[in-house]
Amino acid sequence: MFTGRSRIRILKTLGDPPEKYQVEYLVPSMQKDIATGAVRAHNSFIAEITLTGAYPRMAPQCRMLTPVFHPNIAPHAICIGDHWAAGESLPHLMVRIAEMLTFQSYNVKSPLNGEAARWVVQNQARLPLDTFDFASLLSIGEAVGRNADGTLKAGAVCANCGKESSQEPMQVCVNQHVTCASCMLRCPICDAILCLSCSLEQCAMCGRSCCYKCMVKCRSCGRFACKEHAAACHVCRQGHCQDCIVNCCACGRPACVAHVTKAAVNGEKKYMCAACASPPRGETRDG
Repeated sequence: MFTGRSRIRILKTLGDPPEKYQVEYLVPSMQKDIATGAVRAHNSFIAEITLTGAYPRMAPQCRMLTPVFHPNIAPHAICIGDHWAAGESLPHLMVRIAEMLTFQSYNVKSPLNGEAARWVVQNQARLPLDTFDFASLLSIGEAVGRNADGTLKAGAVCANCGKESSQEPMQVCVNQHVTCASCMLRCPICDAILCLSCSLEQCAMCGRSCCYKCMVKCRSCGRFACKEHAAACHVCRQGHCQDCIVNCCACGRPACVAHVTKAAVNGEKKYMCAACASPPRGETRDG
């Protein structure tokens, strides 16, 4: 995505596959002169992005190799936000850093650099320093239209690895990312096309990663479960994982832990759903 003609360039990588990137940003941002204390503009910066052993579950470690005067950038770290999604791609992260450098993005309420935060408040009329749409650099890898049958038509470049199609056809995944065969995944339940850019959740029961259509977030415990290990409570109609749902001993229908109660049936303690435990007035339950 970031070629030699781009304002974001990959200078160096370490590892195979790479686990550390040095990225050059040809964008305007601010530096503070140590000798005079003056804040001045600069137009070239280098950042380092390191993928730890916890990536992509945890965010990469990011730091600037070039000094920057910014509320959310310190010598040891770039604050890329409190919410990291495992499905966020490295190109998106590199674009976020470009937006920070040009002051399209900043947070003065919880800064890493309090002095820079005060400078931003005093100079908001000057910001951002650059209005270029860096997200436009990510436009490759998107669907380019629709086929005659209504399905999405793939572009010529993989959204994951940047590979250009030659004889190998590209596919469009369920989240509308263009993917080559090397970056393609399949949902183990519905066989839908997924890719490495997709944000996937693992089933807490079987550990499989499925598409969003085949995954349920349990309303009781908050964990994710695939459709094969989840069911809807017939009382509240909400989806629950198999650990938080039981079959009623009276009607046999599934009910979540919030809508079952223990009942004595023929001298045994069993689970009964709320509908069967509290029948309509005038009716009784045997047992």
